Amino acid sequence: MNNVLLPGDAQALFKQSLPYNVDNTSKESTIHQNRGEEEDNDETYMVREKSKKLNLQNKNVDHTPVLKRTDLIYKTGRWGNPIVIKEYKLLFFTIPKVACTEWKLLFRRILGLPEWPKDVPLHDLHDPTINQLPYLSNFTLKEAQEMLTSDEWTRAVFVREPKERILSAFLNKFVEEPHFFVGKCCRIQNNMDHERKFCMQKQNESDFVYFLNRTLDCRNPHWTPQFEAVDKKWWGQMTFVGYMNQVAEDAEHLLKSIHSSRGTSAWDDFGKTGWGSNGNTAFMVRDTAHHATNAHDKLKKYYTPCTEKFVESHWAHEWKHDIFHFEMFHLFGEDEYMNDKECAIK
Repeated sequence: MNNVLLPGDAQALFKQSLPYNVDNTSKESTIHQNRGEEEDNDETYMVREKSKKLNLQNKNVDHTPVLKRTDLIYKTGRWGNPIVIKEYKLLFFTIPKVACTEWKLLFRRILGLPEWPKDVPLHDLHDPTINQLPYLSNFTLKEAQEMLTSDEWTRAVFVREPKERILSAFLNKFVEEPHFFVGKCCRIQNNMDHERKFCMQKQNESDFVYFLNRTLDCRNPHWTPQFEAVDKKWWGQMTFVGYMNQVAEDAEHLLKSIHSSRGTSAWDDFGKTGWGSNGNTAFMVRDTAHHATNAHDKLKKYYTPCTEKFVESHWAHEWKHDIFHFEMFHLFGEDEYMNDKECAIK
């Protein structure tokens, strides 16, 4: 709680700052102030006055972030740029492995685009040159700045508990889609073909420890920390943060909070029905948002005390982030955790 000075408090502080006791009317209390003390008090007064001026200047400074062409979220052609839904004044920040496929399907429907063709890979849905979605980088700096700072706009992001997200990336991009990891991380470097063969062997073995180690030198948005997806200065501008472990509820909350120029909510217009395998369920119910359950129930099946400690160490900022508010949990009992010397992975 901030300390607030009441008039009486301010008066008391003022009395304390004087070189004599104003409550003592005795001349003795004023006479015995030597010149050195007077000079010290003059210096103290000057410092106070400078401090007041500085505080006043700080109050007048506009701390609103300013968008630059070099900002990550404004980089032309970047797959992870924020998506703009002008009808609902929504700026949506997508993060890989946090149901961004479902959100992009929703946004296409809002924009009146046809349903995604079944014969076109869902991977292409994330390509800005194919998906026909409007991105922040498609707008002028002035327009984009307004979207990023105006109270009239909602700036939303969904995030995912780090241990669950890393395991989901492993299962999806290392095990289920081996070509993805092999293409990104098993390339021949310095004519060392044996390293590529070893990489492919580890992929064939679905080696979780190997995958975790490679996340440090083969970086990719599917497993790098979520806070790296957005420039640091823009995280404070978020007005809505949803979570993967309660994605259906948070999606409904978000869509009910944004309204079209006609006054209708995005939930009523596009969210409350029309989804699922039969087209009669709400957006992001479990049969649609399958990512939320695929990895979560398997955490302990794949993690060991050592690999859990590895993720807690290298993704530590995820739990410390001002916006995410993830609660730290441990999969194993305290006596099951080894010390660092006993762990093959650091």
